[in-house]
Amino acid sequence: MNHSRYMLSDKQVNHISLKDLAQRSRFGGVFYLLAFWAAVFSSTAARAHLEIIGAFSFCFLLLQIYRLVLFFSVSSSNAMDISSYFSRYAFVYNASAIVWVSGSAWLFYVNPMVDLAVSINMMAAAGISIGGVTVLAPSYKIMRSYFVLICWPFALAAGLLLDNPGNFIVTGLILGYGLFIFLTGKQQNRIYWQALNDNLKLSEQAEELEKAKIAAELAGQAKANFLAAMTHEIRTPMNGVLGMAQLLSMGDLNEQQKQQVTVINNAGRTLMHIINNILDYSKINAEQLKLEKIEFSPRNVVNEVVLLLSPQFDIKPINFLCTFGDIPELVQGDPYLLHQILYNLIGNALKFTHEGEISIEVSSKKSHAENTLILSFVIRDSGIGISSEDQGKIFEQFYQVNHFNPNIRGSGLGLSITQRLVELMEGTISVESELGVGSVFTIELPFTLIAQTMQQKSFKSSTKIGGKPDLQSDLHILLVEDNKVNQMLCEQFFLKLGCSVDCAETGIMALERFNSAQPYDVIFMDCNMPEMDGFLATSAIRQIERDRHLKQTPIVALTAHVEASIKQKCLDAGMNAFLSKPFLFEDLEAMVTKIRKEGSL
Repeated sequence: MNHSRYMLSDKQVNHISLKDLAQRSRFGGVFYLLAFWAAVFSSTAARAHLEIIGAFSFCFLLLQIYRLVLFFSVSSSNAMDISSYFSRYAFVYNASAIVWVSGSAWLFYVNPMVDLAVSINMMAAAGISIGGVTVLAPSYKIMRSYFVLICWPFALAAGLLLDNPGNFIVTGLILGYGLFIFLTGKQQNRIYWQALNDNLKLSEQAEELEKAKIAAELAGQAKANFLAAMTHEIRTPMNGVLGMAQLLSMGDLNEQQKQQVTVINNAGRTLMHIINNILDYSKINAEQLKLEKIEFSPRNVVNEVVLLLSPQFDIKPINFLCTFGDIPELVQGDPYLLHQILYNLIGNALKFTHEGEISIEVSSKKSHAENTLILSFVIRDSGIGISSEDQGKIFEQFYQVNHFNPNIRGSGLGLSITQRLVELMEGTISVESELGVGSVFTIELPFTLIAQTMQQKSFKSSTKIGGKPDLQSDLHILLVEDNKVNQMLCEQFFLKLGCSVDCAETGIMALERFNSAQPYDVIFMDCNMPEMDGFLATSAIRQIERDRHLKQTPIVALTAHVEASIKQKCLDAGMNAFLSKPFLFEDLEAMVTKIRKEGSL
């Protein structure tokens, strides 16, 4: 039978169907033997011929043994001559049919007194049933030959041996029953092949889906690795830019220079937040981004955004107004995401407004949730406006409403990212706009209230630039850093904090310094270095301390990596704390102050 319509090769399906046939027919010979015994031992005349009964029984038993041999041979081998095995099974069933018909003929001969019509019908039905429609469904050819060998001899015997008109009735019954079973078997054969094909196709699709899943996971991992590598490479030089800007701000500057340095610092910090948000955006898609829960001043966040964008306002004839309502001095939440949301919205208003006014109004209202306040930020502009049709699409990725103005360029991602960040913070964003008049974007975000005693304190930044800390003890620091700019930056930071510093450019040099006579109060260890990285160097230092029974020296990791896996790797290597590049003066100051007070991390 041609199964090409099922889109599978004969070899593929025949291999499976052969094993299925072997499974189904392995005990068929037993039923032939039991049915034959039931027929002959119910006849007194037949029981007198035990040697002939034994001969037929031996044939059925021999065929049963051969079935088991074929079953074990097919089950244990994957490389086989399939057509040869189908021929052997055809022989088994054809031989079974011949032995069954021969045994029935002998039974009729030795017992002439039996009701011949009933016996012929019974033996024919038994032979057809034992062969079985479901048993032979895997092979249409074997089924066809088996039914021919079973039905025609019994039909012929009925036609010749029975009297009229009963002979025609019994012959018709046998042929009709055989034809019915044959057609049913043929239909089941088709269903069997279709089901087999469907199962195989589903298996192939499952394998393809699994391969596609693995490929997608590998692509996602490659993307994550690329982003991690790029952010690492950007963070290292940014550490020098931000650090030097902070050092410059500690010098003797006039007001204009101080403002310019402040803008550099704020721009650098915002750039780092944007780099972080590139990673966060991919985490949003993977539902892995976690919100910060820290105390901050909403006023300060708004002022930082305004100060960062102020140079751009100077290039256009635009007035900027900032209005604060009755809002708390401190709230708890994620100031970095709020910063990016406001930066995106005000920057967007600035891009599409050529003259007139841009304003931001900040107000608050009570929330139904306990200890929660809703802060509302309304950004208005007198820009080009957005049509009602475009208002429903502006939050889609890569959609831009500036198609009518070729002088305005953008990626079409700003508002999409903003909406997703607002939703992540469990807030809402809405827009009202009119072409040629302007737009109004409103965001409402929930924040946790701080205790009243905390609210009454004036908000002060933790930054303490230009002032020398109260020194309780002078710290001797080993700085392990291969980047010259970062090495110079850290060294000057430490000197301003009243510490003495020794530098090492590789892990091997760090071990040599550590083995010197002068002990160190703390080690700041870069992770990525030539010859020996910071992880191996830290492990080696910890081993030296164990061998010499020394007290552990605090080791702080300095790295541009921000992944949780890298942080865990630092801790596993024996480091005590972690500072991500670019770090600020106050970050080092806090670390040094803690070591001065507690002597450890």
